[in-house]
Amino acid sequence: MIVQDIVNAVSIDTRQVLTPSGNDANVIMSWVDRVHKDVLHSTLYVNQNLNTTSVTTQVGVNSYTLAPPTAIRRIVSIYDTTFNLSLTPSDVDLDQPSPTQSNANEQQGRPAMQSPLPHQAYKFGGTPEYFRFLAPNVLLIRPAPPSDAWVSTLNITYEELVTNLVNLTDVLIIPDDGKDVVVAGVNWMAMAYIGRQQEAMSWFQLYQQLKSGSRTGVIR
Repeated sequence: MIVQDIVNAVSIDTRQVLTPSGNDANVIMSWVDRVHKDVLHSTLYVNQNLNTTSVTTQVGVNSYTLAPPTAIRRIVSIYDTTFNLSLTPSDVDLDQPSPTQSNANEQQGRPAMQSPLPHQAYKFGGTPEYFRFLAPNVLLIRPAPPSDAWVSTLNITYEELVTNLVNLTDVLIIPDDGKDVVVAGVNWMAMAYIGRQQEAMSWFQLYQQLKSGSRTGVIR
C-alpha cells in the first residue's frame, strides 16, 4: 500500500472536492504521514514497527552505544539470553534513589535515602537488572557485570522511528489490512479542512474505534 492509494480513497470520500493529484494530493499526503505515525505509535499495528538488536555486556561497563539497522524511538523490552532474565526499565538516574522516597523520608524526620551499596542494591547479584535508554543510541544498565562470569548477551526489542512519507509512491509500513484506519484518520482531517464538521466528527469517531480495535470495517 502506497500513499497514493490513501490519497485516492480520500478524494473519493470527499466527493472529489479534494483531487488525487497536484496541490490537493500534497496536502492529503501530509495528513497521511501524521495518521501513519499515530497508528504505528498507538494501535495494534505498532508490531509492524518493531525491530531487534543485541549487545554483549562487558566487565564493569554500564553504558553501551547501540548501532541498530534503524533509528530507535523507544526500547520496548530487554531480555538477558544468558541468564534468562528480563530487565526492568527505569526513567530515573539509576545511581540515585527515588526522589519521592527521599522526600518522604525527610518529611518524616529521617535522613534522605542514600544509594545502596552495590552488593545490596540488586536482587540477582551480578546480572543486569535495570535499564534506561538515552536517545538516540545510549543504553545504560545496572549493575555492570563484576567479573567475566557475569558477562551476558542482551536481546533488545525496540520501536523504530517512523520514516516521513514525502512522496505519493512511498510505501506505508502499515499493511493493506490497516487501510481502513488510515483512511478514516485522514478523512477526519480532510472533512474538517473543507468545512464539513459533522462528517469530520463521524470520521473521527470511526478512527478512534478502529484504533482501539473495537470496530472493524472496510473503507475503499
